[in-house]
Amino acid sequence: MRRAIALCGGGTKGAYELGVWQALKELDIDYQIVTGTSIGSIIGALMTTRDYEKACELWGNIRMEDVMKDGVNLTTTIEGMYNQREQIRPFLKKYVKNKGADISPFIEFIDGMIDEEKVRQSDIDFGLVTVQVSNLRSLELTKEEIPQGKLKDFIMASASIFPVFPMHKIDGETYLDGCYYDNLPIDLALKMGADEVIAIDLHTNPSHPNYVNKPYVTYIKPSRSLGTMLNFERQIIDDNIQLGYYDAMKEFGCMMGKQYQFYGEDYTEYQEIIQNFVGRVARTESYLTEGTFSRFVKPGDSKKLCGNIEDHIRKTENAYTREDYFTGAAEICGEIFNIQQNKVWHLKEFIGEVLEKLEEKEAYPDIDVFDGRPGMEITSRLAELKIRENSDYITGCIYYGYKAGKIDLTEQLGLLTFLPYELAAALFLLAVD
Repeated sequence: MRRAIALCGGGTKGAYELGVWQALKELDIDYQIVTGTSIGSIIGALMTTRDYEKACELWGNIRMEDVMKDGVNLTTTIEGMYNQREQIRPFLKKYVKNKGADISPFIEFIDGMIDEEKVRQSDIDFGLVTVQVSNLRSLELTKEEIPQGKLKDFIMASASIFPVFPMHKIDGETYLDGCYYDNLPIDLALKMGADEVIAIDLHTNPSHPNYVNKPYVTYIKPSRSLGTMLNFERQIIDDNIQLGYYDAMKEFGCMMGKQYQFYGEDYTEYQEIIQNFVGRVARTESYLTEGTFSRFVKPGDSKKLCGNIEDHIRKTENAYTREDYFTGAAEICGEIFNIQQNKVWHLKEFIGEVLEKLEEKEAYPDIDVFDGRPGMEITSRLAELKIRENSDYITGCIYYGYKAGKIDLTEQLGLLTFLPYELAAALFLLAVD
């Protein structure tokens, strides 16, 4: 079996690919083919020679000055651009003169980073994508098809994202970034003989949605936006490397979560608690077909509570599991109680952290909202509570309301209507307490 790694283009967002590579190394997942477009072709050349340390050096040290002369850091904020107002004028002058940014530092940077002979001698096949301007012809080139001495040139051609960067000339021909044809070269990897492909996208919306559920493609994409393609802020780059590592570990089943990370092996000892939680969700949702709601909701219709939980589940091609639902509710709790996201949690540690944020019963006087006459009065009181208080306080009220036996059918219907998000968190707390 021949496995390929297909790497997406996306400028500095490519730091994400280093994080995925780190996970592949830890999981001892090998490969025989690498394909890449733009920054993906640069990282791909390093993956071909297994120069992981060089890739770490690239993303650990790269600055805007290594890519553009008099460059501008393209952040997404007005403040970020305002802080660079003095740099914008010289940048624009050189931009007009060069028909794109002056990337002579980047050419030197790549020249020192990639060893052509090492790429050619590697037993790993390498391919890239670029576009020939004269006839607008897409080119999918393997290392054998690239003329001797021209490998770095064609890598630069693959990364010439016009109009930001100037088009790249090789022997009188002009070339554009391969993203204008295929920004994630899965097809090229398959044409080169891959039996399966690990595709690393840099976009939250898949570049190739038709490949997401294929049995021969493991599709890894960011669980949140990676920002802009030319943002050299150190923290952004470091965060994207870490996210790539986390997302890859989740894709291979070693971690659970979407915005959070949980050790997958912990779930075995939590099966009884997980079953308890899912049972609470199932019974609570079934009440939607009771009382006045029965006129509007039919058995089996989509429910608000599950909708909130499913929004917090990492999407896969498989049906949701009990573990997925438990994880989704854990993430809701984490958001509500402001639990740190940027780490890997053991379930016991995470649950302890959440329960620590929960105050004593006396801190939630509004549990009395569940006392009094049934009917529309409870719905108006819950609606008023939602407007007046934060989610962590409301969750505490629901939790202690259940513990005190104050919440029956009428109250549950009101909670499903007005506070399904906080209700999911309270049911999680009841299951793990």
